[in-house]
Amino acid sequence: MRLKFTGASIYNPTTKAFDKELFSDDGFVASPGTFDQEITLEPGFVFPAFRDGHAHPVFAGREAAGPAVSKATSIAEIQAILSSYRKANPDQVWIEGGAYDRSIVEGGIFQATWLDEAVSDVPVVLHASDHHTVWVNSKALELIPTPLPQLISGSIDVNSSGAPTGVLREPQAMALVLDKAPARTIEQEVAVLAWADQVLAKQGIVEAQDAWITPGMTEIYLAAISKGALQLDYNMAFKIEPHEWVKSLEFAKADRDKVIALGSSQLSAKTCKFFADGVFGSGTASVLEPYLDDVHNHGEPLWSKSELEAACLEASEAGFQLHIHAIGDAGVRQALDAIEHVQQRLGMPALPNVIAHAELISDTDIARFAKLNVIANMQPLWAQADGMLMSCVPRLGIERIDQMYRMRDLIVSGAVIAFGSDWPVSSSDPILGIATAVTRQTADDKPEGGWTIEQAITADEAFASYSSAVSFQLTGKKSVPLSVGQPCDFILLDKNPLEIVSSALREIKVLATFKAGKNLAKH
Repeated sequence: MRLKFTGASIYNPTTKAFDKELFSDDGFVASPGTFDQEITLEPGFVFPAFRDGHAHPVFAGREAAGPAVSKATSIAEIQAILSSYRKANPDQVWIEGGAYDRSIVEGGIFQATWLDEAVSDVPVVLHASDHHTVWVNSKALELIPTPLPQLISGSIDVNSSGAPTGVLREPQAMALVLDKAPARTIEQEVAVLAWADQVLAKQGIVEAQDAWITPGMTEIYLAAISKGALQLDYNMAFKIEPHEWVKSLEFAKADRDKVIALGSSQLSAKTCKFFADGVFGSGTASVLEPYLDDVHNHGEPLWSKSELEAACLEASEAGFQLHIHAIGDAGVRQALDAIEHVQQRLGMPALPNVIAHAELISDTDIARFAKLNVIANMQPLWAQADGMLMSCVPRLGIERIDQMYRMRDLIVSGAVIAFGSDWPVSSSDPILGIATAVTRQTADDKPEGGWTIEQAITADEAFASYSSAVSFQLTGKKSVPLSVGQPCDFILLDKNPLEIVSSALREIKVLATFKAGKNLAKH
């Protein structure tokens, strides 16, 4: 059916101007002509739909089903939330939620006994806002074997007697408790994914990259799509484990075959996810210069140079896109080196490779992104001087803090920045991410004038980073959204983001989300 949309001002990314009509032909924008149906939009401004280049919808849905402590500003507040949750859910044998702000306690040192004061009869697991750390109660600590196992990566906080105190850092340590969680039914898993899908649709998102797929998660997507429970399109990135990467890659290829067999345009499995390092909050992000609070610590590179290069080469030979988590400047350099190693042997890939987060980049590595056609998938909501960022000052020093999230430098160098939320690490709302990328300020407009404002980008650039740039990440095709022959994916906004003052950007409302010409979410 050929559709004609009228009644709103429609942004044309080619001309940077506004049109009055938008045509859709079988889900693609078509040139003007005869049409079967006219759809009148309410007054507003039509822009290309958003896409999220790095998110965790399943994790977000699971976490949302538990106690919500993300807005808590004290231990007492977290304890009150947990107590209320336990009273409302007396039959639950496992409590898991998040995401607590690790900056509310100096040094991020949390104690299991604090959680015991709220809930002591069943295991409690709270994810930190960086999602590389969990804080658990004493009942959960009982699940960890004694003596404590030797870890290849990650750590368990212990007291002077060597007993765990309640904080587990990085995936291998976290798994000591998380792997003991009661199994969820496929119906429960589909429900949490469908919830996440609806949240994203209401925020103007029509496609997302799930950046962490481990065994059992593909089946959630397959079941959800088979049941018609999802509206968005998804690409899955299979997590490749550093110390058993051959096995991980076999899993990725086998699950990719399952997705291909399903034959749904809503689901693809093009990508492999690697972790080069950890995070700054735990002192595990890999850095060129040591951490100030531990001169012997350069972070925790999760791969040797040769192993990462070998694994990336084999994944690329198998036809997968590389999506590498790298936060510290040494981690970013190692990721770039691995990608360069692969390209020297295989040439430029059809799908551009991706470095996710890229929080701290050495001056000498900025130009390599464009040279290697590597997309910097950045999380714009992190580019603000909030408690999370400032809590890293003792560890990194203000000079390195002020060198983070170099969006303007990357764009000037010719690199492509694609935005992702890393939801549930931060909000999935692109409007909030765009506002932060443009103002470099917190929600209460701090600091005045913006933090490292020289790295701010324009509203037009930020919208492109959440739309055409993510489309390029997922398809390898540089297209102009809302132009003839492109998918008719658009959002209706209540204000024109290109004309209002930047401080008002975060107040913009998404009135409707259209995917292939179909209204997804009634707002």
